[in-house]
Amino acid sequence: MRIILATGNRGKARELGALLGDRVSVAAVPPGFVVAETGETFFQNALLKARAARAITPDDELVLADDSGLAVRALDGRPGVQSARYAGPQASDASNCGRLLEELDGTIDRRAAFVCVLVALAADDTMTVACGTCSGVIADARRGESGFGYDPVFIPDGRTHAMAELTAEQKNAISHRGRAATRLARALGVAS
Repeated sequence: MRIILATGNRGKARELGALLGDRVSVAAVPPGFVVAETGETFFQNALLKARAARAITPDDELVLADDSGLAVRALDGRPGVQSARYAGPQASDASNCGRLLEELDGTIDRRAAFVCVLVALAADDTMTVACGTCSGVIADARRGESGFGYDPVFIPDGRTHAMAELTAEQKNAISHRGRAATRLARALGVAS
């Protein structure tokens, strides 16, 4: 099965390719693919991206879109669907983490969850949806050099290290994206 990922985020593309395994061939959409994420939910944004990529993808290839982000309890679920743009339209991972840490400064309840929604769309509009979450807490400061996004400030439940301090294998085993990809692979019949 050949899957086209509807993302320009190299970190997501790398993770999803590894997570879906060797029973599929994964490629990214052409450079410059951008979709306005105007949805109010992760599902709505993933579907917007999947439909846009479907329009430029050959019929024999499956399109896969991801929308994911961080929901922080003390911030009423923010940054949520705005996770990639939390510190502004052109925000970097570092500036997003910085804004989050500033907003939570002095906050006792630092519970949060990573959320991922994957939408696979075939040429006949058959849709497969999979979701995954990873609960944890927000650290007081950035930790680790691996991963991307909010990984340096997110400590998964049951762990003492931030996501950015875990190996790729450790992260994939517990991450929101790993859980969603496992469910999607089963639903598509390509699970290893």
